[in-house]
Amino acid sequence: MTEDDLDDLEFDTLRTGDHISAAQRLADLAESVSGGVSRANVLIRAGEQWQHAGVHDKAAEFYRRALEDGGDTYGDPRAYLADALFELGDHDQARTLVEQIRADAPRDPEVYRTVAEVLYAQGDAVGTHEWATAGADVVLALRDRGEVEAIDSLEALLRLRYRARNDLGQPEDEYDSLLDDLLKNTT
Repeated sequence: MTEDDLDDLEFDTLRTGDHISAAQRLADLAESVSGGVSRANVLIRAGEQWQHAGVHDKAAEFYRRALEDGGDTYGDPRAYLADALFELGDHDQARTLVEQIRADAPRDPEVYRTVAEVLYAQGDAVGTHEWATAGADVVLALRDRGEVEAIDSLEALLRLRYRARNDLGQPEDEYDSLLDDLLKNTT
């Protein structure tokens, strides 16, 4: 099993819309995974499919299993679990997870993007703004050290920040200028 195999399964699911079948297939794969992907990574993907299907309690279960597994994952399983918990109405536990992530000061910009998206979906413009700004700062620091692959996250973070800033009625700033420059260079 490779990441490409998992991506293919997810792309097929986008075409069919059958997230429950995909979640069940990924759950089965997690029990026998070997090779290029970790069990925890497959468990997160299964959780995402449960979440897309609107079965948030199952999503939370799989995110918890990914956390317990402790294997390598993309992002932070706690961010995905927080999303499911918000959907289940457990806002206190979701916020606790977000604060735990903040306390760990992640270096992966995708963690910041995920948390910012989760908070934006919850209508938390202040939290979205804070997380997207912090994530952009992480990307810029990585770029300054020559780690250019992190730049891929910058546009998404700046877009989230822009939406949150607009929702908050704040004036444009240097991050908005950076987003403008990025958009000019991609067109």
